[in-house]
Amino acid sequence: MGRTIATFRQLIEQELSNWERVFGRALRREERAHLEAMFNRVRLYSQACTYEFPVNAMDAINVAIALDHEMRLRAIEALLGINLDAQWMASRSLPRARGNDAVGDPE
Repeated sequence: MGRTIATFRQLIEQELSNWERVFGRALRREERAHLEAMFNRVRLYSQACTYEFPVNAMDAINVAIALDHEMRLRAIEALLGINLDAQWMASRSLPRARGNDAVGDPE
């Protein structure tokens, strides 16, 4: 007897193929490589995605990508010896631009 539903790895390949066919054509070559690398890292979490097996495969793929980015960001923070959470949660206001902001309204 054969499988009646695709494995999650097959769903990852299908989604990558769909994204490359439409979205990928608008990207530069080096950007396409990053898109493929991002989907390749999802395979590291295929067991968790299979366990969840959502109705829409992109939901699990997006969570896997976000989790991977979060873990990699924390590793970079640790290497640099910084804690962005502490800076984010600080109650001080953000510094104001001094007139060299090309996007901001002129004062």
